[in-house]
Amino acid sequence: MWEDDKKMTFTEHLAELRIRIIRSGVAVIIAMVVCYIFSNTILEGLQKPLTLLKDLGIVVFSDNQTKNNPENSTENAGNSPENKKGSDEIKMVVLNPFEIVILKIKVAGYGGLILALPYIIWQACAFVFPGLKPNERKLVKVILFGCSSLGIIGVIVAYFGVIPLVIPYLLQWIPQGWDIQLRANETLSIIVLLLFGFALAFQFPMVILALVYLDLLNPDTLRKLRKYVVVGLSIVSAILTPPDPISMIIMLVPLIVLYEISIWASYLIRKKPQTAQ
Repeated sequence: MWEDDKKMTFTEHLAELRIRIIRSGVAVIIAMVVCYIFSNTILEGLQKPLTLLKDLGIVVFSDNQTKNNPENSTENAGNSPENKKGSDEIKMVVLNPFEIVILKIKVAGYGGLILALPYIIWQACAFVFPGLKPNERKLVKVILFGCSSLGIIGVIVAYFGVIPLVIPYLLQWIPQGWDIQLRANETLSIIVLLLFGFALAFQFPMVILALVYLDLLNPDTLRKLRKYVVVGLSIVSAILTPPDPISMIIMLVPLIVLYEISIWASYLIRKKPQTAQ
């Protein structure tokens, strides 16, 4: 279908665009309904990174949690598995009966968009590709594959690397005698923001390669700008992560590595137009 060079009038293009928008909208609605049905499971998955390292036997919390909750220490004396499990969990709280409903609707909205995104992209490509040249279609496919792969890698780094380290580390700063209870709406919003921030930040190499392909940048320029890019990436990492050096470094190091990889990859991209001539 994408390779079809059939000529269409402006009205036919508008009609096709309307159909594809309707299909995408229906897909989003269906995906939102599915996400709302499984919202409890999604909420548990978003909360899981907070205790992920502890579940793996890696000590993240100090003794502050036991000291802050003397009752827990008494309960733990019985060596009951249930008591141990209760002491390891981070309690989420809601402040009114409508908060959990609003939170589930937000989860359904964001989750529905993410779940329906591949279908939306497919509809967009089906509409745009017939008007592109073969080399342009190939470039778009590479960009879509690269952005999707890097986005998934960014989410994995945030979910399994950043959140399990950063948030428990920040919780250790809570003074003695204070109970550790996290408001569900705010905490899960921070987790979603971190996942989105890492997925977005990891698109940086694709932006560089696209600029190189368009002859707006070249490998030599990328090498000369390295120190300025590192400063810029440091600022971006500080903005997209919580205010602590550990999370900033965890985001900054992969971005610097990806920048170095993009420099070497830019040589391959620069060679292709020359050999084509």
